Amino acid sequence: MSGRFSFCIIYRIGTKGTLLTVFEFIKEMFNLKNKSKLLLCLIISMCFVVEGCTKKAEPIATPSPSKPIKTESPVKIQQKYYSPYTGEEVKKEILDNIAVLAIVENSEAARPQSGLNAADIVYETMAEGGTPRFIALFQSGNAAKVGPIRSARSYFLDISKEYNLPFAHCGGSQEALDEIKNENLMSMNEMTYASTYWRDNVRKAPHNLYTSTDKLRELVKTKKLIKAPTVKIKFDKSYWDSDKLSQAKDVLLKINKLYNTSYTYNNGYYLKSMDGVSSTNNEDKLPLTFKNIVVQITSIKTQADGNHLDIALVGTGDGYVISNGKFIKMHWTKKNVTSQTLLTDEEGNVLPLNPGKTCWNIVDKSTIVDIK
Repeated sequence: MSGRFSFCIIYRIGTKGTLLTVFEFIKEMFNLKNKSKLLLCLIISMCFVVEGCTKKAEPIATPSPSKPIKTESPVKIQQKYYSPYTGEEVKKEILDNIAVLAIVENSEAARPQSGLNAADIVYETMAEGGTPRFIALFQSGNAAKVGPIRSARSYFLDISKEYNLPFAHCGGSQEALDEIKNENLMSMNEMTYASTYWRDNVRKAPHNLYTSTDKLRELVKTKKLIKAPTVKIKFDKSYWDSDKLSQAKDVLLKINKLYNTSYTYNNGYYLKSMDGVSSTNNEDKLPLTFKNIVVQITSIKTQADGNHLDIALVGTGDGYVISNGKFIKMHWTKKNVTSQTLLTDEEGNVLPLNPGKTCWNIVDKSTIVDIK
């Protein structure tokens, strides 16, 4: 150890070959008469002294290379997209579809119509003479044929303003045409854009004018009429799973003496009929089905000309929301012509729709609503 002599065991130099300690070795060293042996013993003894006074260096441990810490790669969360008009999950390319409106005739000569089965929302309300008319909203679906396309009315323009969307039509009442011009509305009038439409000679005019969603979207891009959706409809499937809601298997709307429409619940959807005849798509004969039926009750009055109508879409009123074989009474509110029509229950809570397509019936207070 450092500072002391080691008590090491060594071989004695000589003929005896016995083991001696360092002290014994030194002691005998001085008794030697041979000078050469004496010198050798001195050298050896000094080596022992040095060894005893010097601490042996310990080898430096070489650190082992550290192993790389394995980190789990972050889990990629797949982005989900939902249609603003149906609440259904859709692919990104579907969400990017341009949304358009089209005014479609609903006289007896126009049935069955084309393309309504591809619409996300179909509004139905009155026109002149007690004959209904549609304005259909297309976004998530495509239709190779939409129509028959008919003329615009002021209340259809109000619906287009609510959604901030361009609309397809052929002409219109003077009131509607003046409004389109004065407010620079996003009109896609056949009289201006004839190449976007065509006539089908199978039917007689004026019940034979058609277009397609592709043609309308192409016109929207050309004229730069693409707008972001301004309506955010609330959807909630679980709401309509409740057993507390009243049953609605059959719904009959007696609009007037000339027309009625009904809906029959079957396997999660409502099948539409008009005047007792099942409503189908003209091309494939598939029935028109909807996940939601909205009945908005308001005031519909004849204008001073005794022909055209005024339909109150701004204000408040009552009605029904029907889905999943059930219904609930609702109140509707619309602050101004460009605001969203809000649907609430009797406690003032916002009423969600079931994810899926909607048929929105705007009817007069005189309409008989029969829900069973």
